[in-house]
This record gives sequence, structure tokens and C-alpha cells, in this order.
Amino acid sequence: MTNTSCLSPNDFLSRVPEFFKIANEKHITVRLTAKRLIEHDPVDGNLEFDAVNHPAYDVSRKSSEVLVSSSSDKEYQLLIRMSYGSHDKKAKCSTVVKANELDQFWQDYSSVFKGGMQNLIKKKKKKSKGGPNGKNAKKNKVVKRN
Repeated sequence: MTNTSCLSPNDFLSRVPEFFKIANEKHITVRLTAKRLIEHDPVDGNLEFDAVNHPAYDVSRKSSEVLVSSSSDKEYQLLIRMSYGSHDKKAKCSTVVKANELDQFWQDYSSVFKGGMQNLIKKKKKKSKGGPNGKNAKKNKVVKRN
């Protein structure tokens, strides 16, 4: 497994074309994940990890009705990970982007991302057997009842 640990956003963006080039050559998938970065506090604990007792910090669908109090005005960073391959042959890298730099990062990333999508091969779709023209299609029968 190749892990280049946490890079700066600019270094991460310079690695994106390399990942796409290798993935296109090997015909494998590049995965991108993004999530809110919460640094774990082993002494005091994190309110974000205790959604039962502190529902204002829960950001899941279940808390959509809960009003967020002013106690959670903390600005979080975004952890962005990119990887390809699997198990021992997995290559990955990540970066942390501050909330105020996020718009610029996504603009830069989308331009680099579009450049990496050249020479893509369209997958061939298998014909479905259960469709209206397939083998298992039911014939429309009109039955007269007296």
C-alpha cells in the first residue's frame, strides 16, 4: 500500500493527474471521498462523537429537525482522500482544506479533474432479459369474459 500521508492542497492537486493517468492505463477506478475533519480529543472527548447526549452536534439526516445551537459554531476543515487500487496495491493520498479556502480548492480540483477524464472508455451495457422485448416479457392477452 502506498500512502503519501496528508499533503498540502497544492501538492494534492499536483498528484491528481498522476492518479488519473495510472488509473486510465490500468483501467481501474479512482475514488474520491470528502468528510468533515474532527480532531479527536482523548482527554475531554468530542461532543461531535456523542450524538445521543448532544444531538445539536449530529449532522446526520436524523438531526435535520434539531436546531443547531450557537455552541456548535466551530468551523471545521474538510478531509479529502483520493485512492485507486485495492488491498496491498492501493495507492492513496489525502489533504486537509480549510473552510474559507474550500471554494478555490473545488475550482482548482474540477479543472484538474476534467483534464484527467480524457481517453475514457465507455463501458458496454449488457442487454437485460427482463425488459419489454426480452425473453421473459409477458404477452398482452385480451381475455373476453361472458
